[in-house]
Amino acid sequence: MTWSHRPALDGVRALAVYLVLLFHVGLATFDGGFVGVDLFFVLSGFLVTSVLLSEIDATGSLRLGRFYARRVRRLLPAAVVVVVATGVAFVLFTSIVRRFPLVADARSALLYYANWHFLGQSNDYFAADLQPSPYLHFWSLAIEEQYYVVFPLVLLGLVALSRRRAWALPVGLAVLALVSVASQLYWRSADPNHAYYGTDARLYQLLVGSLLAQVFRAGWSRTRPAWSGLVGLAMMVVVSSALLDVSPTWRGLLATLAAVLLIVGMMGEGPATRLFALPGLVYLGKISYGTYLWHWPVILILREVLDVSPWLLAVLAGVLSTALAALSAEILELPIRRRPGAPRWQWPVAAIGVTVSAITAFVVMPPILHSDRQPALVAGGTGYAGSDRTPVPDLDWDAVAHDFGGAHKCSQPEDCYVVDNGGPTVVLVGDSHGKMVLPMFEELAREKGFTLAVNVADGCPWQAGLSNENRPPDLRQKCIDLRGDWYDDVLPRLHPDLVVLVEQSYDGEAEKYEGTLTRIGGSDETLSELLARTTRETLDTFHDHGIRSLVVKNTIPAEADPLDCLAGATYVSECLVPVPIGVDDSDAAYQAEDVARDDMWSVDLNPVLCPDAPLCRPVLGDTVVWRDHDHLTTKILLRLREQIWQQIVDSGALDGSGLAGTR
Repeated sequence: MTWSHRPALDGVRALAVYLVLLFHVGLATFDGGFVGVDLFFVLSGFLVTSVLLSEIDATGSLRLGRFYARRVRRLLPAAVVVVVATGVAFVLFTSIVRRFPLVADARSALLYYANWHFLGQSNDYFAADLQPSPYLHFWSLAIEEQYYVVFPLVLLGLVALSRRRAWALPVGLAVLALVSVASQLYWRSADPNHAYYGTDARLYQLLVGSLLAQVFRAGWSRTRPAWSGLVGLAMMVVVSSALLDVSPTWRGLLATLAAVLLIVGMMGEGPATRLFALPGLVYLGKISYGTYLWHWPVILILREVLDVSPWLLAVLAGVLSTALAALSAEILELPIRRRPGAPRWQWPVAAIGVTVSAITAFVVMPPILHSDRQPALVAGGTGYAGSDRTPVPDLDWDAVAHDFGGAHKCSQPEDCYVVDNGGPTVVLVGDSHGKMVLPMFEELAREKGFTLAVNVADGCPWQAGLSNENRPPDLRQKCIDLRGDWYDDVLPRLHPDLVVLVEQSYDGEAEKYEGTLTRIGGSDETLSELLARTTRETLDTFHDHGIRSLVVKNTIPAEADPLDCLAGATYVSECLVPVPIGVDDSDAAYQAEDVARDDMWSVDLNPVLCPDAPLCRPVLGDTVVWRDHDHLTTKILLRLREQIWQQIVDSGALDGSGLAGTR
C-alpha cells in the first residue's frame, strides 16, 4: 500500500478540535464535545499506521530514527512555545498562589506524562474545588506521544510475525485493542478518572485507527460503503451533543465507531468527502494541532478578564486560538518541518528535541512560574476593602498553599493513636477539615495530657450512611468503611471520653453536592434533610455506645480564595472576608441536637478566628487564616489553640468526663 495525502482527513481534524473547544467553553449543547479527542485518537492511529505500513511495504523495514525525528519536529517546537508562553501569560494574569502547582503540570506536559500526572491529582483532593490547570489538555497529547514511542516497535514485531502467519498483524492489533477496551470497561466502574486519563484505557482508540489502516492495506477500500461518511458525521454530532445522555465510556465507544465511519467515508468520494475537503476546512485541519495547544489557555485567560456567555467565549476563543495556531505554523512549525535533514542526523534531532523539552521543564519553567511579582493586568481584592493600610506580610506562599494538615486512618484500635500518653482519650473524626485541625489537637493533647486517636480522610463525611458520588468507587467504599462499621466495631474499643467531629460545610455548595452526596441504598431526601437525618442517626449510635460527642460547627467560608487575593494585593484590608448572613442548615441541625441531647455538644470556632466580625481579616498578625476559600491554615489554628480550647471548655463538653481535669 502506498499512502497519499487525503485532504478530507484534514477537514476531519478541524471538526475534532472545534468540538473540543465548544465543550471547553461550557456550551451545554455540546456537553459531549470532549469526544473530539476520541476522534483525534482514531485519526492519529490511522494516519501514523498508514504511513508506517507504506514504508514497510516499500522498503521492508522502518527507519525508526527518521520516524522519531519527524514526530519531534512536528510536535515539540509548538508545544514548548505554548507551555512557555502560557507560563508568562499566567504571571501577568494570576497570583503566585495559583501558579505554584503549575510547575509540575508544565513539566508533565513537556515530558508527555501529563495524563498520569493529572490522574494522580484527580484522586488527591475531592473536598475542595481546584483551579483548572492551563496544561490540563496535554493529557491527550501525552497518550499520543506514548503511543508514538512504543507502537512502531510493536508494529515491526507484528509485521515480522505476519511474514510467517498472515493473520498475525490484524489479529495482534485487534487483541491489543480488545485488551484496552476491557481496561476501559473495568476502570469505568473502578475509577472513572482512570478510564478517562489512563493510557491503557484509551489506547483502544488509537489501535482501532491502526487496525483500520491495516484493513485498507489489505484491499478492503475497494468495497467501502459510500454512505459511511455522512453516517459517521451525523453520529459524531449526536455523540458530542446533549441529545445523548450516557457515560463518557459509552460516548467514547460510540465516538470511536463514528470516527471509523468518517475515515472510511473520507477515503472515497461522496458529499461528506467533498464537504471536508473544502479548502477552508482543510487549512483549519492542518493547523488543528496548534489550535488545540492554544485553545485551553486562551479560554482560561479570557475567563480571567471577561464575564461573557459561553457562545461569545466560544467565538473569541476560536478566533484567538486559530490565529495563534496560524501564526505558529507560519513562523515556527512549517520552517522546522520543511528543513531538510541528512539521515545521519535523525537520531540526534530526536535526542536534541527531547533534551530541549527537558531543559525547558526543569530549568526554564520554575523561575517563570515561581516569579513573585503581582499580577499586572488583574488587580487583587474581594470588594470588601477597608481603610486599614497594614501591608501584606512577606509570606512563604508555597508553604501556606500546601498547609494541608495531616491524615490518619485506622481499621484497628491500636493503629488509631497519634498521641498516647495514658490520659483520657479524645477521638478526632472528619474529612479534609479533620486533617486541618489535626496538628492543633496533637499539640493540645501533649499540652493538656489527653490521648488522641484519629480517623480522618479527605472527602469522607463523619456521618455514617453517606456516600460521596463525586469520588471513584474504590475511594467511596473506603469512606464507607471508615464510618458505619468502624463506629460499631473500633470506636467503642478506644474507650473515648469524647469524640470530636469535623467536616467541611456542604451548605455553601449545595448545588454541587445535591444528588452526589447520597444515602447508601438510596433516598429521595434533599441534601439538608439527608445531612440532618444521618447526623441524628450517627449521634444515636454514639449514644447507644455511651460515647459523648462534640460537633465543630462550620468555619466561615470565603466567597473567593483569600490567599490568592493576598498574593495580588498590597494591603491586608483589600482581602477582608465577610461573615455570611444567616445560619447554615447543618449548623442549625447541630444546634438542635445539642439542645435535645445531654451527651452531645457543639462548638463555634468563628469568634476566635474572626474577632472583628462582620468582616474578617485574612491575616492575624503575620499568620494567614485561610489556605483556600474553605480551609483554614494549620498554622493559625496552632497559634490560636488556647482560645479554641477555651471555646471547647465553655461548650460544656468536658464537664463530668475524664477530660474535666485537662482544663
